[in-house]
Amino acid sequence: MRNKHDFYPTPVSVITALLDNIGWGPSAIWEPCAGDGRVVEMMRARGNVVLSGDIQEGKDFFEYTEALTPNLITNPPFKPIRQFIDHAFDIGVQRMALVCPERLWACKKGREQFEKYRPSRFVNMDWREDYLGKGGKPDRALAVAIWDMPNSHTTTYEIWSKPDEH
Repeated sequence: MRNKHDFYPTPVSVITALLDNIGWGPSAIWEPCAGDGRVVEMMRARGNVVLSGDIQEGKDFFEYTEALTPNLITNPPFKPIRQFIDHAFDIGVQRMALVCPERLWACKKGREQFEKYRPSRFVNMDWREDYLGKGGKPDRALAVAIWDMPNSHTTTYEIWSKPDEH
């Protein structure tokens, strides 16, 4: 059984790797799936102005008709991730980074969406996390899709290593 609202907090290692490698510099960023706030806190600690909300506090991303900022970074619920991507670009998001399943594009619907909204970069991690909180052996390989514009001409593939834990 899945957690309510598909709530699975983003591992700190994944947030750190994302913020270390995204290359956007401090900016205004929208975090619409803020969950426990750890992504927001880490982005703010790096000098970003962050507007945040979460469905658990009555702020449903799919009810927005206009992006709060042109930049969005989040770990969205994976079940509606395709609708999430479409909606983000439909309401004016210009740059976006999503923590996502490693097999996001590995199906017919994924390929179609990839062609429509080709990311600038697609990143796999060279480590796994106990993302679902089952305890024991890490259970999930995560990825990050990064758009520097709504539809890039090419996609660069990267593999990130786990950052040193401070």
